[in-house]
Amino acid sequence: MQRWARFFLAGLLLLLLFAGRFAARADDGLARVRERGYLRVATDATYPPFEYIENENVVGFDREIGDEIGRELGIRVEFVSMEWSGVFASLETGQCDIIMAGVTITEPRKKGNAFSRPYFLSGQVLARRKGDATVTKPEDLLTEGRVVAVQQETTGQFAMEKRGMPKERLHRFDTLQDALLDARNGKSAAAVGDLPALADMIRKGYPEMELASSEPFVTENLGIVARKDSRDLVAAINGALARIMVDGRYARIYEKWMREPLPLASLAKLEEAKADGTPIPAALAKTAQVAPTGAGAVPTKTVTGSAFTIRLDVLQNAVPLLLRGAGLTLLLTVSTLFIGVPAGLFIALARRSPLARLRALATVYVEIVRGTPLLMQIYVIYFVLPALGVSLPPFAAGLAALSFNSAAYVAEIFRAGIESIDTGQREAGVALGMTDAQTMRYVILPQTVRRVLPPLTNEAVALLKDSSLVSVVALSELMRVGKEVATTAGAPTTIYLAVALLYLAMTLPLTTLVRHLENRWQPISDPKGAK
Repeated sequence: MQRWARFFLAGLLLLLLFAGRFAARADDGLARVRERGYLRVATDATYPPFEYIENENVVGFDREIGDEIGRELGIRVEFVSMEWSGVFASLETGQCDIIMAGVTITEPRKKGNAFSRPYFLSGQVLARRKGDATVTKPEDLLTEGRVVAVQQETTGQFAMEKRGMPKERLHRFDTLQDALLDARNGKSAAAVGDLPALADMIRKGYPEMELASSEPFVTENLGIVARKDSRDLVAAINGALARIMVDGRYARIYEKWMREPLPLASLAKLEEAKADGTPIPAALAKTAQVAPTGAGAVPTKTVTGSAFTIRLDVLQNAVPLLLRGAGLTLLLTVSTLFIGVPAGLFIALARRSPLARLRALATVYVEIVRGTPLLMQIYVIYFVLPALGVSLPPFAAGLAALSFNSAAYVAEIFRAGIESIDTGQREAGVALGMTDAQTMRYVILPQTVRRVLPPLTNEAVALLKDSSLVSVVALSELMRVGKEVATTAGAPTTIYLAVALLYLAMTLPLTTLVRHLENRWQPISDPKGAK
């Protein structure tokens, strides 16, 4: 184990020495946008009423505010929807210019990014099953054994953690809809999320749920996020927001999407909270406001650099968390192999059974599993089976889905291996007076195992990587932990490279072991090497 720990640290050191740090010219984000001619906005379009997909387009409160900002700046706005865990990575790597995804302004996020002034006042509320009077406030959920569903790395999760909710009793999902579904299915006592988002989701499709209170237990300010070298862009956005709020456009958009008139005190509160964004030097703010806009703008040549940055401070705190996530990944992989390999062998033998019904059942199982995505199978086992009275905890559901899937692929590997053995071997067994079962056990299977070892290794490596999909049922395996840390710290490049090295450190020993066994068994499996 120490050998692979040294390998990981050496690889990380080489990565740091190779990467270095290339800084882009400070505060040239607005110039880059105007030179390109359009503003790229990253969003997670699973968060109504702020943003969601309708008729293949991103619509919602954020979309309309973003379009108005584009009109003020005289440039076209292009929204790109992606998974929440990827929005900050797209910003860091320059794939987008800003983020509009209902992002709460927090101090950890401000360390690595630039925020506009707040453009929306929000807050966290509880969603409970209708009539459940035992859930009225966050403190009701701190009772031993109660579980809360949240969207991972959002302020809903942070708010519950600050109130003393242990992480192991937080079911963390990629989307707020999944958290709400988890609460509806009774696997968690309540879901926590932004008031407008939860209210909209319940109204549209969760009649069994209700808000515990219409008043948030935590108030928050939402802001638009840009890179740290784009304070001039933030200054221009701040000016655009101020004009939108003054001339009535903001109130019109608010009433359309929040389904209620804008409270009279909201604009005053937004004005009072404008200092929560990233401080902008007065000279820079003035320059951003008078810069040319529209079709007549003169393109400005800028000096661009790489956004590739290794943040050692983030990495130092993240490594212990990533190692714990890697431990769960290994546990899932090993447990699945202990179940999937014997089950796969049984299914392979069933497909060769003289019993027609058993053969048909095994064939149908394999075709169904191989013909449907693993992610869908995970969703069915965790989210759909509770409606049929079968409710599994997250780890059991993840293990069941991975084993269910792996067994089908292992079965095909064993079946191909068995059929590759020369028929003369079976005939020799019969000639020696062996039964079919004895011939399979003592003659065919020992040779099959040696032949299928390489594809079984590939299946094990693929299984280790596919285990990242169980994060959708709130299991904090390696990839899930990496997403959480990257989103919180605003340093996805650093974290994802560390995650890649950890996956490599876990897969290399497995492939090395298999090569050793292949070399050891070569004289047996290769007629040319036989003596």
